[in-house]
Amino acid sequence: MKDAFLQKFEQHVAGLFEAVRAKAEAAGEKYACTPLTDELFSVRHEAVLPYLERQVCRALAHRQSFRETAPHWSPELPLSSAEYEKMIGSKSCQIAVVGFFGRSLATANWGTHLNFRDYVCGLMACEYTPPCIRLDVELRLEFPPREIIGFDRNLCWGSHERIYEIMQQLMREEEIWSRCGMADEAKEMRGAIVQLLRTDGLLSSQLHPKIGIFLDFQPDRRN
Repeated sequence: MKDAFLQKFEQHVAGLFEAVRAKAEAAGEKYACTPLTDELFSVRHEAVLPYLERQVCRALAHRQSFRETAPHWSPELPLSSAEYEKMIGSKSCQIAVVGFFGRSLATANWGTHLNFRDYVCGLMACEYTPPCIRLDVELRLEFPPREIIGFDRNLCWGSHERIYEIMQQLMREEEIWSRCGMADEAKEMRGAIVQLLRTDGLLSSQLHPKIGIFLDFQPDRRN
């Protein structure tokens, strides 16, 4: 998305956030939900607000772009988890794929992602896609199956690559802490890396070689 396209949403989104924060503070609440995307955040941590506002702006930009290019039968692009999960559970395969697309975009923090057509073509060829969708005649005609690398079991595209990037960032932090003599903190960081990978269901043999080596051969620096 181009910055100029996002700018038109910034003032509107900032006003929405201000209203949400004011309401929460008046009620004595520590947490509130982001407007439109409905993600929980701390109203007292002002440092994260610019990031959250940009994220909602990106979500709105995706919705606007989707509105201009989506098939005539498509509902509005869902922005919150409640919206896209409801669509995913729909009996309509067409509505369900829009829900899966919305969830995938949200998982990508509304950043770089496949367009809707490429996403659904990949979905129709993905082994994890429910058979009722993968074998739907109308969808297959409109979106010919095409193998696209990057889908996970939740049909979110690009998640593994993002996990690798996070792992590499954590690995750099672990290395810096170790060099600075912060052995206990470094070991905790290593544990966080392992836990994240286990949560995602990945084995070290499936990882980028550098991450696999890191997990398999890390010495205990506390000694």
